[in-house]
Amino acid sequence: MYDLVIAGAKLLDPVTGIVTEGNSIALNGERIAEVFTSGESHSLRARSVIDAGGRFVFPGFIDFHVHIFRHGSTFGMDADKLLSSGVTRAVDMGSAGWINYPAMYHCDIAGKKLKLSTYINISPVGQPGKGISEPLDDNLMSLKDIERIMNEYPGMIKGLKVRISKGIVKELGIKPLINAVNMGNELGLPVCVHPTDPPEDAERVAEILREGDIYSHTYNGRGSTIIDDKGNVKAGIIEARKRGVIFEVGNGRINFTYPVAESAEKAGFFPDIISSDATPATYHNGPIMWDLSRVMSKFLNLGMSLADVIKAVTLNPAERLGISDRAGKIIKGYDADLVICRMDDKIIEFSDADGNTRKGRRGFVPEITILRGEKVFCAE
Repeated sequence: MYDLVIAGAKLLDPVTGIVTEGNSIALNGERIAEVFTSGESHSLRARSVIDAGGRFVFPGFIDFHVHIFRHGSTFGMDADKLLSSGVTRAVDMGSAGWINYPAMYHCDIAGKKLKLSTYINISPVGQPGKGISEPLDDNLMSLKDIERIMNEYPGMIKGLKVRISKGIVKELGIKPLINAVNMGNELGLPVCVHPTDPPEDAERVAEILREGDIYSHTYNGRGSTIIDDKGNVKAGIIEARKRGVIFEVGNGRINFTYPVAESAEKAGFFPDIISSDATPATYHNGPIMWDLSRVMSKFLNLGMSLADVIKAVTLNPAERLGISDRAGKIIKGYDADLVICRMDDKIIEFSDADGNTRKGRRGFVPEITILRGEKVFCAE
């Protein structure tokens, strides 16, 4: 007997794009026990059954860029609120540095339902928020202390974060990014860079990054962007992708603009990872971001295929986190983290950082979130 069976599920193969209907997913404990495809017998005995009613069942979404340090940063939100957007795992993207990482862990990670990983900020105090920029001077950088924190919280820290906006780095220019990459080489970690309004051209930022590093806020419109003055994706950005640099959305409040995104869309330059950059100021608070499922809908309406959108919140981030052997797919033995999702066909209004609006008719609406084999959110 299975613990839970989800019957009547529509499944998408994100590699081939093939959709099948009438499937059943059997769960035992925290794992997927079996997946019965359409046409197979579904007379399954289970302690509990959920009828998906022909709706899509996707692997639980991974939100690769959020801020959950509620007790130490004004950027921080309650991580478990993300469950309502179909998210079963999230990554805090550099809210804390080595000084306050233990506080974030004990106050805002331990005891949460949501599965959480982190990037640690190279600045010792992380991102306090409220207009306070993190210090990034050379004499404050401490490879030894970051390594110590990694050892104290094994498996939690997946990378390094650095913000290089002009207003943050000031006279330091591009140096903090170079420092971050050097530290990444020493620690064996990828780097995620926030390049909104960078001190040098976006191509120079991308040139410094290595294979597996993350170029965040890809579609921001402040300062030098990925688009040249003729409306084309810059050659250095395309070359960086060929080298294996990962391009991530990090929508947030000021880090997505339609002119950049639509120019990129014409060239087929879609993101590798779709993420929300959720904070208290943005989560379920207006059309600029709203939540991860709405950002996914934004890119679906920009012309990104359904399969690629799903890969950008499941397979691709799972690979970056080193968990693709157990997360990001609906197959036997994988984590029982799932989202039952309705696909809306009604007018949705989207917005960007500059007040540009667009309307679309295709939207993801998470209705049930299942985490570790248990129902943790239901829209009804």
